[in-house]
Amino acid sequence: MPDIATESTVNQHYLNKVIDLSDEMHVEASEDIFDARGNKLLAKGARVSRALQERLIVHKLKKPLEACIVVEGGIDNTSILQAAERLATTCGPLAHILADKRIAGPSATTVLSHLRFGSAMSMMLTIADRQGAGALDHAVMVSLLSIHIAAKAGLPENEQAVAGLAGLLHDVGELYIDPAYLEQGKRLQPQQWAHLVVHPHTGGMLISQLEDFAPAVAQAVSEHHERFDGSGFPRRIKGEAISAVGQIVAIAELIASVIDRDHPLERAALSLKIIPGEHARPLLTAISGALRGYVAVQEDMDICYRLTGDNVIELVARIDYALRMAREMVAMAAPLAFRTRELLKATDERLEKIKRAVISSGLDMAPLMEATPMNSGDAAMLFEQKFASHELHCRMRDLARDLALHDAQPQDQPMLLPLVKLLDGDRSASAPTSGAAAANDATLPLTA
Repeated sequence: MPDIATESTVNQHYLNKVIDLSDEMHVEASEDIFDARGNKLLAKGARVSRALQERLIVHKLKKPLEACIVVEGGIDNTSILQAAERLATTCGPLAHILADKRIAGPSATTVLSHLRFGSAMSMMLTIADRQGAGALDHAVMVSLLSIHIAAKAGLPENEQAVAGLAGLLHDVGELYIDPAYLEQGKRLQPQQWAHLVVHPHTGGMLISQLEDFAPAVAQAVSEHHERFDGSGFPRRIKGEAISAVGQIVAIAELIASVIDRDHPLERAALSLKIIPGEHARPLLTAISGALRGYVAVQEDMDICYRLTGDNVIELVARIDYALRMAREMVAMAAPLAFRTRELLKATDERLEKIKRAVISSGLDMAPLMEATPMNSGDAAMLFEQKFASHELHCRMRDLARDLALHDAQPQDQPMLLPLVKLLDGDRSASAPTSGAAAANDATLPLTA
């Protein structure tokens, strides 16, 4: 689990990124850097270099390293605005959303142009930008979407600015995670999620320590993976316990995560609604109109979007088998810790929602459609079914994560393991299925 920056500890993963950046750009001490005993390690104005890496990591510092260094020519307000203007004109789906004229007040880019942040956040955004993979564009896009949704929800301009800052900085906590757990396409085991689920909390702590923002900014960053029904992380808070801005950034981040895929706004709309209750209804209402009506030049839907009946049969079998396992555990004569019993009951409720979503999304009809010739009206429906199937598999894996990371009593952990494996798609724990179904991987190639 990554260390959270404190007044005395340097996070190894963040320091590595700073040192890598110093190979390309001028990084220097913005003030004298002292260890916890008062010994000067680096004078103000001295360049941070690879030769200093060991000295900085082995000593506890009097003041957080992040507050004592600055990068020359790094990401600033001007470069953020330039990125925002470029994205708002070149990214069709984003432009479509931002073009909603039914909002009084300044545009999202105007609100963003007034945002200010200090040298610590500039350093983090610069590192994110240099790491590639569109990290800075993603942050700017989440910022613009957060401002827009806040405006659509009727929040005043000062709260729109809070949403913009939180959206821009929502993932700074990821800089403190071992990069091995962030590799593109890497499938994490449920227990390995412990390294990732802390990043919203880490980000909130960093912002609280290093910036003079309104407390609502750090709070929203810490909440951007929470869900209205309590199924999110890291604290599994629910309902109005999540700030309005935290809920907004969560929706903005979800939309931004699919905006560069085929049929992005259809994906976003389906992700937001597939499990009722994950997001507050007023916010969904505020953004739903902007997710409709976007028409892009797309290739015709390919036959590969067609699900096989065995995909759905396997999914439903896993849901039913997991429901039965959870209920049998609760009914066991052997006592379970109260928190474990409550978690199993919550797992039961979420599985029931997933099962209902199979029906409401039309997935239960996939086995019947498998043998039916396609016509021109089927392609969009097949795409929705395929993506719905993917989303529901993801929700199953979310449940596996929550069970695996649950602070269960030692005597409960072995009992939970088979259920964790089943929810995660481990074939060794799956319910019996047909031979064809067993040959299909539970993790579909159509990613969100």
